[in-house]
Amino acid sequence: MLTASSAFSQINYEHFLFAGQRDLHEEKYLDAINKFNVAITAKKDGFEAYFLRGIAKFSLGDYQGAINDFSKTISIHPLYVRAYLYRGIAYNRVNDYAHALNDFNKALEIDPFNPDVFQARGDTKMDIKNYKGAVDDYSSVIRLKDDIPSAWLNRGIAYYFSGNKEQAIKDINKAIYLDYFNDEAWTKRGMIRYEMDSLPQALEDFNHAISLNDKNPFIYFQRALTYLKLGDTTATLNDYKKVLTLDPENALTYYNRALIYSMQEKYDSALADYSKVISINPYNVYTYFNRGVLYTQMKKYKNAEEDFSKAIEIFPDYASAYVNRSYVRQQLHDKKGAMKDHDMAMNIIAMANTDEGKYEAIYKRYADSAYFKRIIEFEADFVAGDMKKGRVQFQRVPIRPKPNFFLVYAFSLPDSVSEKYKNFEYYDDGISQFNATNKLGIRFVFTTLKWPVKKDMAFEELKKINTTLMNAGDTAGAWFMTGVVNSMFEKYSEAINNYDQAIAKDATISYAYLNRGTSRFELDESVYAQEQYSDAITISRSSFGKNSQQKVKPPTHDKVLQDYNMALALNPNLPFVYYNRANVKIVLKKYQRAIDDYSMAIRQEPKMAEAYYNRALTLLFLKEEKLACKDLSKAGELGITEAYNVIKRYCH
Repeated sequence: MLTASSAFSQINYEHFLFAGQRDLHEEKYLDAINKFNVAITAKKDGFEAYFLRGIAKFSLGDYQGAINDFSKTISIHPLYVRAYLYRGIAYNRVNDYAHALNDFNKALEIDPFNPDVFQARGDTKMDIKNYKGAVDDYSSVIRLKDDIPSAWLNRGIAYYFSGNKEQAIKDINKAIYLDYFNDEAWTKRGMIRYEMDSLPQALEDFNHAISLNDKNPFIYFQRALTYLKLGDTTATLNDYKKVLTLDPENALTYYNRALIYSMQEKYDSALADYSKVISINPYNVYTYFNRGVLYTQMKKYKNAEEDFSKAIEIFPDYASAYVNRSYVRQQLHDKKGAMKDHDMAMNIIAMANTDEGKYEAIYKRYADSAYFKRIIEFEADFVAGDMKKGRVQFQRVPIRPKPNFFLVYAFSLPDSVSEKYKNFEYYDDGISQFNATNKLGIRFVFTTLKWPVKKDMAFEELKKINTTLMNAGDTAGAWFMTGVVNSMFEKYSEAINNYDQAIAKDATISYAYLNRGTSRFELDESVYAQEQYSDAITISRSSFGKNSQQKVKPPTHDKVLQDYNMALALNPNLPFVYYNRANVKIVLKKYQRAIDDYSMAIRQEPKMAEAYYNRALTLLFLKEEKLACKDLSKAGELGITEAYNVIKRYCH
């Protein structure tokens, strides 16, 4: 990660630019970003690398990151039309329609006969319901180039929303004529026929679309809606099953299927589907509400009360949830709680019926943030499991902070494994100098990854090195090396003793304090986890009659922090200590102080991907989405692939 700047002067910009383009073409977006990063480092004014990196970020769903790269492109090359075009499209994706239109207008000033720009501007006008303007832009595309199927298709949709259904079908027919094997055109025509209640014709279109692409879950979903409108619930459920086979994390489909199961009084199946939705979208307010209704029908009033309470916790102005919880509490003989809920519901309904009209008086409280959208939307990308392989944002990954840094002995690895690890190796000046000058072949790196080396091999190598060190009189070094290897194999108690011995021999080894503090943290957390587990499940004779509800106190990590502070006193420019100290402060719930330490780590090492990622998760927890999403973009750019999944969930 840290390489001398002089090395970059030797890098061939064109080589990495073309290599990145090749990865981009093959949909290897993460690899492409890495190549473009190198190209940008080699040539700061290389606008092509910024532009192409923006395309890669856009493909991974990092629209704000893409906007930043396109803006940089424009600052270097103000007349580059494609940068305005793609920045406008990215602005559209983040619902910033005014900036999107400005970019499209600027692009047309530079190139007034560019059909791609007219098409993109038409798409944005569709999004703001300017259907006449959209028709005009799509017509401009057709005048410039009348064989673009998407222009005919989109103009047809714009005509439909303008009320001109006859012209809509004509345009979509033209799109199908130009590209008969385009399943999207058949699907869109089916959707319009569905809206027009031409259900048999809609089914024909969906069936044909499936014959062209039987791996697209969206087509099955639309056909299911058509079957449902026709009253054929069996066919509907079969299509929902197909959707979930292709797209197992599609929360909207589980939700819709739960509604059908509820109507069929298949309560267990409905509950299972609602629970699945919650596992995917844990803040979806509708699902808690509907599951609460289902529990009420089943007379499981306590479960219902919990679900309505959760719905209210997520959306405090949800009048219907108060009404239903009031009824449930009556059944639970909680008259006081029932009356309180009833009064709260009446207050909300009264506010909704003010002069401001309907629910605007309530919803406007949430309009300035992504919060309201997040609590009502369903995960539904309609992405088949074998599709979009280069788009890691569609993978379901656990969202957790990156672990602590250790200074490890980087035993040699096979080339196939080394490639993965070298992207997350860091050095400071002291370690770089030691690696370059020591005659024992030792290579130290700072990393959060567990080094993949066999224990027997590691300790055999350690024995040889320590014999040499002891013969040379470097006992502090021998104890430190032993501690490093013991830490690597999670033998933390032994490692701590080793670092104690090293520090007793030489109290100036800042790295010993770093590793000892981190070993103490890992040991304390491990013991605490075991005690919690033991306290939760064990009832012994000796503890019988005692307060079994007494909770195990979490560790305060005082000694850990003392070690980190000592490391910084000896070596104030060691970013890994700030990062680890931030991780400790997260555990101690000192979130703002943790952000301060992550920021210090980033200031000293601007390419520390893990610090950006962990700071972003902390900011998300504190509901600072805008700042968090900026950090997530940077973390993804630097190689944290999970960042794109988090961006998709929280930044759109």
